[in-house]
Amino acid sequence: MKKLNLRLLVILCIALLNVGFASSQIRFGVRGGTDVSNNRINKDILNANNRLGFQVGGVLEVMAPIIGWGAEAAVLYGHQQFDVTKDGYDLSNYNYLRVPVSLKKKFSVVGLFGIFIVVGPYAEFRLSGGDLSGESLAEQYKSKSFGMGFDAGAGVELLKHLEVGMYYRKALTENYSSDAPNLGDALRKRPSNWAVNLTYFF
Repeated sequence: MKKLNLRLLVILCIALLNVGFASSQIRFGVRGGTDVSNNRINKDILNANNRLGFQVGGVLEVMAPIIGWGAEAAVLYGHQQFDVTKDGYDLSNYNYLRVPVSLKKKFSVVGLFGIFIVVGPYAEFRLSGGDLSGESLAEQYKSKSFGMGFDAGAGVELLKHLEVGMYYRKALTENYSSDAPNLGDALRKRPSNWAVNLTYFF
């Protein structure tokens, strides 16, 4: 009898999971945005002097109905342009592929307007650039090819298809070896920055 009850319980749990997955709302979207040095929300946030780089890519969203909880994953190509001229050092522009996976919560305010919050880890793969060189260096310092960190963000959803959000990204792994020279914020080993992104879901 106990074995039979256990089997019934397992079957019931599997059935509930299948029903939950089948009833989930799955959407694909495209995302584009820019890294910013100043995160204050005003008319100057997207000025040319405040932009550090850009990201663009695809997004997958899976949301459970009614409760507003779900998950989001993306594959983003990014580019960061540096202008570092300190003590003869030069830092090449950085190209990367970032894969964030986030827990997502959505709050519906009215039928055509809502608020969302996301948080989760990301993996980052260096495609090219991010290397430090200069005449006074004995050798060229190369940035690491893989990194990890976490993303957190919030924003608004408009017309059930368009999301505008601000995201904070914090690296949890070092970009350079321990003997890399210290050039201030531009070469922090575990950098953080803000981004403003626009996402359209089909």
